[in-house]
Amino acid sequence: MANVRNLIRYGLSLAAPASVAAAHFLVQLMVLSLAPPAQFGQFVFLMAAIQFGYGLSNALLSTPLTILRAHAPDDTGSAVLLAALNLLFAVAIGVVVLLLGFLTGGTDGWLLPFSVFAVLAMVRWFGRAFNYAEMRPERAAASDILYAVALVAMTGWLYFSGAFDMAMLAAAFVVASLAGLLVLGPAFLQQHRFGSGLRFSDYGPIWKDQSRWTLLGVVTTEFTSNVHIYLVTLLAGAARFAPMGAASLFLRPVSLSITSLSQLERPAISRQIAAGDIRAALASRRRFHILLLLAWAATAVLAAGVWLYAPGLIVKPDYSVSEIGTAVILYFLIALVLIWQEPNSVTLQAARAFRPLAFASVVSSLFSIAGVLAALAVAPPVYSLLAILAGQVVMALIIAVHARRWRVNALA
Repeated sequence: MANVRNLIRYGLSLAAPASVAAAHFLVQLMVLSLAPPAQFGQFVFLMAAIQFGYGLSNALLSTPLTILRAHAPDDTGSAVLLAALNLLFAVAIGVVVLLLGFLTGGTDGWLLPFSVFAVLAMVRWFGRAFNYAEMRPERAAASDILYAVALVAMTGWLYFSGAFDMAMLAAAFVVASLAGLLVLGPAFLQQHRFGSGLRFSDYGPIWKDQSRWTLLGVVTTEFTSNVHIYLVTLLAGAARFAPMGAASLFLRPVSLSITSLSQLERPAISRQIAAGDIRAALASRRRFHILLLLAWAATAVLAAGVWLYAPGLIVKPDYSVSEIGTAVILYFLIALVLIWQEPNSVTLQAARAFRPLAFASVVSSLFSIAGVLAALAVAPPVYSLLAILAGQVVMALIIAVHARRWRVNALA
């Protein structure tokens, strides 16, 4: 029976983010085919900024919630505090997305509704983490699936009716996010209350113990993984980033699987470590690694099929075939390194070893930033991905050393 429950749990956790990955893939294909390269590059850039927002949410809110619920299941006050902070955080991300849109050349009417989508996306993301922490993954999965179905339905209508424009697309993202919020459950919605008993100063111990290290780790990890997106777009222009953005479409299933499975596994591994069951935590880590490898392999097969039999889906007349092909190969190598790294990283987070993770990402980010700047000075932008690969390898090696040290000590 336990095996059946685990199978259902993992099945939902893979199917749900896969539906979101598929929806985003179809939407980005539509934008790729209908929008000019500069607008497509800007769209991918802003989606990457929202993805960064998910990482910040994990550091500041979701991971602390997971750890607190694992060690103090009856503490309901922390959930109320973090939910209130998440509303403020979501508004801040929406403002940042709007400013980035104007900074990268956007002047039309789609940026404001897209920033509203960014706000709702952060609220929904925290709601998923809340349900994972409460061991209700089916609600998080339902939110993903309903969001994906609504998004595909509306953007499909825009495409086939000829009514597509970026403002209508942004509105579709807003409506789909609202649909995904509806199924996160009353328990999550009830956390959002501002009253006299709410004290933001209570976040101080959480910040000191966890968040400052996870935030440093997330920011420097973002520099390690995605600094090329920001530097290429801001220094060379959104149109020069567009071929890399097109290539990154292939990696959506892998990146979402890494993020979503991390949200699923972190609470389970945290509870196992808190209970002193180190072997069970290590078994969960191994299953996590295997699932990520399967997601990578399936995505690689899909990408090869598209490249061989339907390259026109990705390679448009205004894009360089060689640049897209090079970017695809390098992105898959980077994803493979991430898959090696992520189970170790989640296990160390569950064990509250935040400082080693922050140290690893600080060191690796220096490799990525310096490498990207050097690549942009002497080569086409696509080769900046070599610097990202180098930075990821450095981080994975450092984290692997710390994870092995923790495992030896925990089993001693």
